[in-house]
Amino acid sequence: MKIVGFHDVDRGRWNALVASSPEAWLNHDTAWVSIEERFFVDANLSFALIENDEIVGIQPLYLSDGTGTPFGERLLHSGIHRHTGLATSGRIDRGTRKALRTAAMDEIFRLAELYDVDRIQLNSHNLAPSNQAGSREEIPFWVRDFGFQLGIAFGPNGMSPFPGLSTVNADQLIDLDQSEDDLFSNLDEGCRRAVRKALKAGLEFEVATDRAALKDYLEIAEESAVRTGEALPPVSYYEAVLDGFFAQGRAHLLFVRERAARLAGLIVLSDKTAVHFMAGAARPDALKLRPNDLLHWNAMLWAKRAGFRTYRLGPWFPEVPRDWPISKVSYFKTKFGSTSVPIIQGSMFRRLERYRRDMPVLEESLRGVGYRAAESSVFARAGGEFVAHLLRVFGFPGASASPDGRPLVLYRPQREDVSRASDFLGRGGSVVAVLPAVGFAKAFAVTSEARAVDSPRVLQAEMAGQKPWKRLRTLHSYMRFVAAEGVPVVTDDEGRAAWLGLRTSAGGTMIFAGTDIVSDLARYRQGDPAAADKRPTDAMWGFAGERPNYLFEGQLAGEDPRERHADWWCEALADALTRLCGETRLPMLPNGAPGAIVITGDDDQAALDRYAAQLEALGALPVTYFLHPLTKHTPETLAQLKSRGRVELGLHPDALEEPQKYAELFSEQASWFKQLTGEDARTVRNHGFLNDGYWKHAEPWNAHGVKGSSNLPGLDGRMLNGSLLPARLLLDDTLTDHWSILTAIGDGIVFVHGWNDDQSADCIFGLADDIRKSGVPGVIVVNLHPENIDKTRGMHHAVRKVVDDGFVPWTMSECLAWFESRPEQRQADVRPAFSWARLLGRRSS
Repeated sequence: MKIVGFHDVDRGRWNALVASSPEAWLNHDTAWVSIEERFFVDANLSFALIENDEIVGIQPLYLSDGTGTPFGERLLHSGIHRHTGLATSGRIDRGTRKALRTAAMDEIFRLAELYDVDRIQLNSHNLAPSNQAGSREEIPFWVRDFGFQLGIAFGPNGMSPFPGLSTVNADQLIDLDQSEDDLFSNLDEGCRRAVRKALKAGLEFEVATDRAALKDYLEIAEESAVRTGEALPPVSYYEAVLDGFFAQGRAHLLFVRERAARLAGLIVLSDKTAVHFMAGAARPDALKLRPNDLLHWNAMLWAKRAGFRTYRLGPWFPEVPRDWPISKVSYFKTKFGSTSVPIIQGSMFRRLERYRRDMPVLEESLRGVGYRAAESSVFARAGGEFVAHLLRVFGFPGASASPDGRPLVLYRPQREDVSRASDFLGRGGSVVAVLPAVGFAKAFAVTSEARAVDSPRVLQAEMAGQKPWKRLRTLHSYMRFVAAEGVPVVTDDEGRAAWLGLRTSAGGTMIFAGTDIVSDLARYRQGDPAAADKRPTDAMWGFAGERPNYLFEGQLAGEDPRERHADWWCEALADALTRLCGETRLPMLPNGAPGAIVITGDDDQAALDRYAAQLEALGALPVTYFLHPLTKHTPETLAQLKSRGRVELGLHPDALEEPQKYAELFSEQASWFKQLTGEDARTVRNHGFLNDGYWKHAEPWNAHGVKGSSNLPGLDGRMLNGSLLPARLLLDDTLTDHWSILTAIGDGIVFVHGWNDDQSADCIFGLADDIRKSGVPGVIVVNLHPENIDKTRGMHHAVRKVVDDGFVPWTMSECLAWFESRPEQRQADVRPAFSWARLLGRRSS
């Protein structure tokens, strides 16, 4: 089943489904969806569901991005007051309808995640034929099958959504199948007297046939608003309603007049078998004649005589105090002999904290009602700083999530961030706006639309040429942008811009990044947190113990094992900042080196003569040794080892036999390490690459001030974390001080794969060649156990040759220190600048 956005669907085909579906009413029509988009919401996310090239369902869906919503919430909804709901074809069978409903809900949840909404509100229209029949679903499928809360709470002035609370919205519907005498007798006694009084005063009912009568209605409404204080919609809204429906006979102007003077007016909408009261007003000085009561009574008669079966007045709130404003303005609807029918609507809450602040007393008793966790919330605060940190790794030392650096990175910027961004752009700065809110994008004349996906999607960097980073793969739903003078930076399979560069009127240039680069980079670099719930139990590489590989394998299925997914995203952004924004980019490595290499050796109780043999094989190259708690070294032998030159010592903690006691054992072994070496452990790699769920070992590392780890095993050059560069860990929405880098190649290839010297050396040479060809520097961490020197001399020769060919040799700490506090560079990385003047000149001509 294919999902297609509203603007990509033929309007005739959409409306044909509206006309035939028993679940649809006028508010499903494309004209009304367009009215919602124009006047009431921030984004139109409506979509159709297509099976075998036939539209089998439609879902009007909108985003309200904080304006006019309770608490300023970001709300994904299917119409506020003007309800819609999923409408399906009447020709499909029950099984297809169930599958269609599931597909629609999956799309809604994907959009909710993409736009990071606080709440989802769904509903169903009471005037849809299916809701007026015996088959009406009082418990909608999205409550029964998807866990929504049925009903919405209302406060004195309107919606006050809160988990577990609901206020009855009693829709007032009048059955027009009754006789006219019965209809009149069902009016409240006071209403019957008012009708008689109006008739005695000579008031007459009129159905306007000329839409020019709207002018009189608006004049009446404006006079009435002076008395009531009501804020009227713009004139263009009423005109749009008539544009869409008056000529079709689906929008009507009804009046009560005294001779030629129109005293009161109604706008009603009609569709299928029902009429809906949309708006009404009366001149204040005519209220004593009771024109409103006469107007609705005659509207009911007109509708009945025209063949309609239901007259809808809208909701009243029977549970709330009568002095509440929402009750005062709606209570009049109950006097016309209506039946109360509950409005079918409900919520899925995704940000409980936003609502709990307003009702803390109820927090515990209402915990978890109508709640669906938002994955992206874990990066809400630190997302911008995470991207800025990676930009610093990629050659922009001033990158920051605050205006004191350059470029400025904003993650999910909202309307309130527009002035901050504009000020920064006005000073000639560059801004990266990742997943901007609809209102933020609109402020810069950029239109956004959603592309909700349920599996990874491949995009392409438009300016990458034939470089491997042209291929970009996102794991999440994304946004697409359109702007008059925008330049596509990253495009999808339909050629639409997921990233857009724009020279703004404020002066500077902004990159609108519609992919969730924060979540993508965190997932690629650190693995999938959800995978931690399914820990493997089988041995890996012939010995027991949990390894981190399973956190990554699901998201890398089917991909080239040497694809640097994380690095390619960063390179695409860095390239855009250089070409489009004119930002100066420093070489990523000293003197513009193509790559670097860090040689490590896990102690694993190796004989001391193995150390000597290894150091002889490495020559003057630096090395980082990770010492096992049972090492054969003494303070004296370590002093001798370090006198040789650039030898760093790190900790190789061992908890394989008692992994549940890792934190305790690490603390003990860190103290032992300091006693042996006279220094705190700065770097670490667990014995056997031991892992505990999603980065649980980072807790004791950070507690003991460990600067970096290389505990992700690539073994044979596999890009397990999509990167050959170090970066700080993003955990619990905090950018920690701990750096992680892949151990790209280990001498385990000799034993796991059975490779000889030539094959294992070629593994190193091949990875170094890949780095050079890509143009994106990388750091190859190679793990060579001293104990294995006699079987890995080919690998030792290879690392020396790679250094001779231009790679920078580092210890682990030297590598991290370079990226943490990059020294000044003499020469910037210069790339051809994009010519905005040429673009603008070409477009104007």
